[in-house]
Amino acid sequence: MMMFLFVLWGVSLTVFLALHLAPGNPAQLLLGSFATPEALSRLTLELGLDQPLPVQYGHWLARVFQGDLGTSIMLKAPVTTILAERLHNSVVLALPAFILATVLGILAGLLSGMYRRGWVDHTANTVMFVGLAMPVFWLGLVLILVFGLSLGWLPTSGMSSPGAEPNLSDITRHLILPVLTLALAPAAVIAQITRSTLLEEIKQDYVRTGVAKGLSANRAVVRHALRNTWIPVITTLGLEMNYVIGGSVLVENVFNWPGIGQLLVQSAISRDYPVVLGASLILAAIFVVVNFLVEASYGLVDPRQRGQNV
Repeated sequence: MMMFLFVLWGVSLTVFLALHLAPGNPAQLLLGSFATPEALSRLTLELGLDQPLPVQYGHWLARVFQGDLGTSIMLKAPVTTILAERLHNSVVLALPAFILATVLGILAGLLSGMYRRGWVDHTANTVMFVGLAMPVFWLGLVLILVFGLSLGWLPTSGMSSPGAEPNLSDITRHLILPVLTLALAPAAVIAQITRSTLLEEIKQDYVRTGVAKGLSANRAVVRHALRNTWIPVITTLGLEMNYVIGGSVLVENVFNWPGIGQLLVQSAISRDYPVVLGASLILAAIFVVVNFLVEASYGLVDPRQRGQNV
């Protein structure tokens, strides 16, 4: 618990200093370039930006411990309310992307390892190479150009059609391109780790012993080698879950998806300090929780790990 709080404190302090040391003034952005010095000074005073940085950070931290992330400078609404809505939208995008990446990655890695040097292996390696080499924002733009603008098959922006009542079918169609964009790179990494780990296990004596006792090669892999690949695969899943969360910041901006990533970028540009700090705190907490769950799952997969995690 102490480590969890220490990480959140470190993230909040780093973001706070980065925001306040960067050029730009929220009061100036709110009032515009033609604001009088008196109006600018008055608004700066109202926002508390005239106080020393340690005092500002101390006041913000005290409110956080009371469950109050402050009020958005630009939107004039409680930060917790804004983040709750945007976080829901981000989960709607990130969760299907992670599930798709996990299923495709593990399946491709297993097939590639079991049928090494076959057409399945070559195809999977080609897709892995493309997924690892292509930046996520570039892949998103390519998908928009091909399937949105050229073919007109899928919508390219937003969470639902403008002017229409949001429904499951419409949201699903808007999800396809951003989910594919967000899932390809982690799927490639998961497939690569699964394949390499499985190939190492196939070389072990216990697999050859199983084959010598009458098991088919594929059955020996499924019954014996596969269970020993889960620890590195689970570790990779945790890392790729964090990648999906971080990558959603780019994907949401490319596809104009109204999630916490898009809000974070917009708030950073407009110097909306409370929103940026709150969003950074939420994302950092998710990262820490994911890493904790990954470590806790080791004991469920491999009983030998239970004593080491205590």
